This record gives sequence, structure tokens and C-alpha cells, in this order.
Amino acid sequence: MTAAQLSTYDEMLKTFYLPGIQEYLNHGTPLVDLIERNTEDVSGKNATIEAHYGRTTGTGYRGDMGVLPTANYQKHKTCTVPMKYGYGRMQVSGPSKAATRDERGAYAKVIDTEVKGLTRDFMKEKNRAMWGCGYGILARWRSGATTAITLQKKYTGNSAGGDAFGSTFGGKYLENRPDAVPVVGSTFGGAATFVVDGTDIAVSALTKGTDYDTITCTDADVTEAAGTFYVRPAGLGAQAASGAHRVEMMGLRGLITDTDLDEIALDDGQASGEGASGFPDPLQGLAVATYPWFKSKVDSHPSGRYNGQRALTLNLMQVMFDLIEEQAGVGYGPDLLLTTRALRREYIELMRADRSIVNTMTLDGGWDAISYNGVPFMVDNDAIDGEIYYLTLSEIAMYAMSAVDWMSDDGSILSRISGYDAYEAVLYEYAELGIKNRANCGVITDLAYTKSSNEGYGA
Repeated sequence: MTAAQLSTYDEMLKTFYLPGIQEYLNHGTPLVDLIERNTEDVSGKNATIEAHYGRTTGTGYRGDMGVLPTANYQKHKTCTVPMKYGYGRMQVSGPSKAATRDERGAYAKVIDTEVKGLTRDFMKEKNRAMWGCGYGILARWRSGATTAITLQKKYTGNSAGGDAFGSTFGGKYLENRPDAVPVVGSTFGGAATFVVDGTDIAVSALTKGTDYDTITCTDADVTEAAGTFYVRPAGLGAQAASGAHRVEMMGLRGLITDTDLDEIALDDGQASGEGASGFPDPLQGLAVATYPWFKSKVDSHPSGRYNGQRALTLNLMQVMFDLIEEQAGVGYGPDLLLTTRALRREYIELMRADRSIVNTMTLDGGWDAISYNGVPFMVDNDAIDGEIYYLTLSEIAMYAMSAVDWMSDDGSILSRISGYDAYEAVLYEYAELGIKNRANCGVITDLAYTKSSNEGYGA
């Protein structure tokens, strides 16, 4: 490819494709679209935000000629949101260009296919991460070894492996993208350790079931055990202090909860977390044991989270709504409810049984939603089974160090790969999801639902 051709395709990637890519990656799902993007509070590689937790004591009533209240101030805790670095890399071969008579037009079609596919796939990984806890969990091990593995699929009551975040995933994140490595932990709840294997299990077949999925894969170098989960290759670093091993963007499971992050990811069904003698991993550096106000409202099963399921009721939904509204303030929050299609069906059935009308609404951006107390009640492909999230959107932001863009510091977007008759381009985004006041958001967990074994595997 000549320098003139490279320049032409660079211009096409920059001016023709980039605006659409940015629009899609910033607005392509309800969760991404409705969360504010904040660049003002980012400096260097971090965003610095103030988490509000207490009111001033400088108010009160006094008698005639009484001493005025002592001046005081609002209570805030400064916390840090470190940036995460997301990439999308595309490659096209020289022969793809040379294989047609209409050289420029045909090669433009190849680029068009690759750019659109890359953008779609980048968005899928980003949205999945935005429902996670920063550990990149794709699936949880249930049983098996070597090349035949079963993956958990039940919210609770999995026959082996323990119940935790990711237990409901089955193989849905491995069907159309097979790359993954196992993460094996031990001594959960104490001085826990984990090892990230370096062998890509490269899933070659997936059989869907009701209680579990079965995969055929490459044999890993580790021995799976209760608490094992799977991540993308290089999607989790070696165990380190203060969550330095986390390389994925934070998600709602990590933001909207009442525990530290290690207690979400490192769980074998018997104990969870790294313990005080391990490497505790608090969100934004604020450990809930030290800062008990840094917790969301969590309504779980009476026996504890993942220890049972209960039917969704209108009262359960309204109580959580009222708790958040009371905490955040009327008209301030909650202003978005998010869940799965299965739980949306449960809600619709409740309304039919109550002979109530299910009202709908259309939001800016064209998103359709059920109206619940005048607040949008929406579904998301990556929402967590058995849970309904109540968000106060002004508390959550996507802190961005950069806009989505093509790498071009060497002067070219489309660059030749050394030693190969091929060219590549790299998209990047430096950003992280953060929260100011967890208490103004909440979640109902451990809800019963019904769905087919094929549901949730959208391409």
C-alpha cells in the first residue's frame, strides 16, 4: 500500500468513521448512554472526587439572645478513581486489497466491515464490564477438568463450586468469543491468594443446559476448584495490593453493593474476600469497615445473598424505591431502574394480576422503558439475573481521561505490521466508572425468575 493510499484510509478512519464510533461507544446501550461522562475531574491518570457522607452541625434553634450554632461544614471524603485503559485492535491483510479490480472501493469495504465489527465488539466488552466488579468475571467453574468443563448457571443452589457473582452466566460470554483463562483462588476469607493461569482455554464447543453449560476447551495449566472463575487473557493481573491487579473498567456490581470488591469476586460459597491479612480491595480506596457510610441499600434474601431466592413483589420494589428516595431526596433519586428481561416479565405479570396498567415512556436517545413511579424501568443485555438495580444517576459518572480515538502518535492510524503483509489500527479509551455516594443507589437481590436455557446469549 502506498503512502498516498495510507493517508487516504487514515482520513477515512478519522473523519468518516470516528464520529460514529464515538457516538456508538458513548450511547450504544442504555447504561452507557444515560450515565454522565465527566472529564473535568480527571487529572493525570486519576479522577479525584468528593464522596459526601455527613451534614453540617451548624444549624439549630436557640432562645432569644441565645448563642448562635457553631459554624461547621459538610462532610466529604476525597477518593480516587484510577483510569482503566480499553483497546480495540483491527487488522486487514494486503491481499484483501489486491484481490479485486476496484482497489480503493473494495478495500474500503474490507475496512468498513472490520471497523463496524470492532466497534460492536468493543461496545459488548465495555457494557459487560460495566455490569461487573472490575475482576473481568466471564463464568464460574462448576465441575470437570482438562478439556471438559461445566459452568454454573443458577443464581443459587449450584451443585458445586459455590454461589457468587457470575454463577448465572453459564457460557454466554464464551459462545461467540472463546478466549478465557481460569483464575484459581484459595484461603477465601483469610489471607486469600489467587493465580491467573496463562493458558487460553480457547472454547471450541458450548452445550447449553438448564442448570449448567458444558464447554469443550484446551486443558489449562491449573487445577480448577470451588471459587474458580474465568477472565479474558490479560484481563486480570497478578495479585497485588489495593486492587492494582484489576485492569477492567468498574461496573454496577462493584458500585452498588455493601461490601468491598474482593468479597464479590473471591468467593467459593463458604467464605469470601481476601481478609485483613491478605490484600483487601476496597472500591475507590474506601473500605466499608472503615467507612460504613460507603454502602448502597441492598435488599437480600433473609438467609443472605445467594442463600435463597424469593418471588418479586410490588411491595419489595416499592420499599427499595422509597429507601432510595428518602436517602437521596424526592426528585433527586432514584431516576433509573435496570434489570433483565426475565424480571421485567415477572413485573408485568404482577401488574396484570393486580389489574394495573403498565405505562411506557420514551427517553432521550430513543430508549423505550416501562414507567415505574414516573422513573424509567429498563432492561439491559448484561444485567444480572435475579437482581434489580436502583440508580441515582447524578451519583455515577464515567470519568474519562480521553475520548474514544484512534492511536496515531506515530503519524498514521493505519500502520503496516512489521514482517507481515498486513495493516492494523487501534482504538483506545481511557476511562473509569465511579460513584460519589453509594447510599443513594440500591439493589434488590435473590429474586426468582424463569427463563429458557437459550436466553441471554445475544450475539
